[in-house]
Amino acid sequence: MKRTILAPLLSALVLPGLGQVINGQVRKAGLLIAAVSLLFLALFLKVLYDLNKVFFNRPWDTAVSDPLTLPQVARTLSGQDKTVLFILLFLLFGIWIYGIWDAYRGARRSESPRADATVSH
Repeated sequence: MKRTILAPLLSALVLPGLGQVINGQVRKAGLLIAAVSLLFLALFLKVLYDLNKVFFNRPWDTAVSDPLTLPQVARTLSGQDKTVLFILLFLLFGIWIYGIWDAYRGARRSESPRADATVSH
């Protein structure tokens, strides 16, 4: 499979940075993989934080034996501020798209003949 197809596909479908590995841009690949991993971790922690607020920050006067039902959890979560969540998702999506574009650009650049090699003396 041609590198101009394989590199962006790996970045799009598997993990941003794998296309850069195929292109030989290991440092850039490491930075992309680290950035995406940190954003996934931040999203995971944000969701855990929100769920913790739902399940463990209940008023003391409610009966402890009264479990939260799924509609109650959904109402509570929908009422929380989602700004941080949307910012993290926007950053993750942006880095993912950049990884695809950069993998394609790097593969195309590496497959094209160099200008200095075509100049005859």
